[in-house]
Amino acid sequence: MSTSAERTPIAQRVTRGDLTRLFEGVTRRNVALQVVAGIALVAIAVPEQIATAQLADVPPYVGLVAFIAATLAFVVAGSHPVVSVGADSTIAPLFAVALVRLAAPQSSNYLALVAATAVVTGLLLIVIGWLRWGWLADILSLPIVTGFMAGIGVIIIVHQLGHLSGVSSGGESVVDRVSQWVHQWSHVSGWSLGLGLATVLVMVLGEKWNPRLPWALVAVVGGALVSSLGGLEHRGVQTLGTVSVGFVEWRLGQFHVADLGVVVVTSLTLVIVIMSQTGATARTTADELGIDDDLSRDFFGVGWSNLVAGLAGSIPVDASPARTSVTILAGGRTKVSGLVAALIALALLPGVGVVRWVPLASLSGVLTFVAARLIKVTQFRAIWRVSRVEALLALVATVGVVGWGVETGLGVAVALAIGAHMWRSARPHLVEMGRRPGSTSWEPVTVSGVARVDHVAVLLFDHDLFFANASQFRRLVHQALHDRPDTRHVVLDAAAMVDIDFTGLRLLDDVHHDLAHESVSLALARPSADVVRRVRSQSSLVDVGLFDSVDEAVNAVAD
Repeated sequence: MSTSAERTPIAQRVTRGDLTRLFEGVTRRNVALQVVAGIALVAIAVPEQIATAQLADVPPYVGLVAFIAATLAFVVAGSHPVVSVGADSTIAPLFAVALVRLAAPQSSNYLALVAATAVVTGLLLIVIGWLRWGWLADILSLPIVTGFMAGIGVIIIVHQLGHLSGVSSGGESVVDRVSQWVHQWSHVSGWSLGLGLATVLVMVLGEKWNPRLPWALVAVVGGALVSSLGGLEHRGVQTLGTVSVGFVEWRLGQFHVADLGVVVVTSLTLVIVIMSQTGATARTTADELGIDDDLSRDFFGVGWSNLVAGLAGSIPVDASPARTSVTILAGGRTKVSGLVAALIALALLPGVGVVRWVPLASLSGVLTFVAARLIKVTQFRAIWRVSRVEALLALVATVGVVGWGVETGLGVAVALAIGAHMWRSARPHLVEMGRRPGSTSWEPVTVSGVARVDHVAVLLFDHDLFFANASQFRRLVHQALHDRPDTRHVVLDAAAMVDIDFTGLRLLDDVHHDLAHESVSLALARPSADVVRRVRSQSSLVDVGLFDSVDEAVNAVAD
């Protein structure tokens, strides 16, 4: 993170989201640094995109096309100056697992399905961004996202066991794959396993020493040199082999409309994950760069990245926290870094055939390292220290993804998020307030020096009043009267009650009726404009007093 001296004051921060601001922030003093950052970005992106293409069951060049198309589109349409968008190992298993059931990997039908998924995903994200629905990034809580991402990390690692150890590994589920791998342990290639583990070790130690350097590229090139010079192909080490070289290709002509349902469901799954990861990436780095985060515009940009990638015949894309961090560490602060990286990748694309010498074990090592970073053990510990319940939700999300697959796991995660929200909303608090003598300040009666007003119960309701908590609200008011039987007036502090729905209004009417039977008056203090309008729409609540402050309400009813 930046030091406080480098941070831009909040009042001076800007958003960047149109073509006219493409070169905003570029000066003669920093332009060279932006170019260097672009070189650093492409150095880590090339091996990562090739590895992700392997994970997505598409040719290596398709991964590079995804990076080029997505980066150029986001540079033009996105807001964040350095977020890196491209093929991503987080979402690759999501669409690969779903679409491989419809067509053979790397077949023309499969590539058409993948491209169609990118297009549909892009259109959905463009609509979300255009409608300014950036708040959807918060649909899943951080603990649930942590558990969900950890589950994906486990799946990626399990999928890499075969290539990492030089044996075949298949199966529909994680358990099946692990079981098959264990049964073939006696056939493990020591050279493959050594190359894979060496790749992981280089990336782990290299990141600790100097995270600005492209350690993935170093590890993959090193693995290719060791494999070719040592003749390891004859010792059980598998390489990418003959690699097709291509460019932009229209694939949607081979898409069958009958598969649209699967594509749409897969795209909806991707949208939720992409929003979560893009939102987290943009927010955590915007503050460091001293800019305002505009998530809606960034979703719009990532949507265009997916749309362009799909039309170019490539795969769905996502924002990458790792590549974005590398760009920032290398000094990237403007969109020039992404533009430079895309242009260099474009120049390298015709020579992508050279990767035929790269060992599959080395690519699996890169993916294993990236996947391991998705399993944030320290985050789980932090969640456990704060809330055992949220830690359990995170664990359930992980088990859901690992045990039942990503689609079901995502459903579990969303259900947990909705359930957690409803659980909190259905458990509101009603806090009795008292006046601090000699002032107009009202504070909880548990605070020292605060006194109740005779025969007046001032109650603060700390939530919107709606169907999920309306009955609980009524019970809490009854409990308050039971605790203070001498009450003649109830003043409801509605400062936190921003909204009230039909059910809440009916229960408020019931409470008013209950109090009237006890000869107790009801008044609302500090209600919002919406609450005032809805209360006044009920003729039965016409005698409920509405006041601008608690003090005004208490003085009025106590006279």
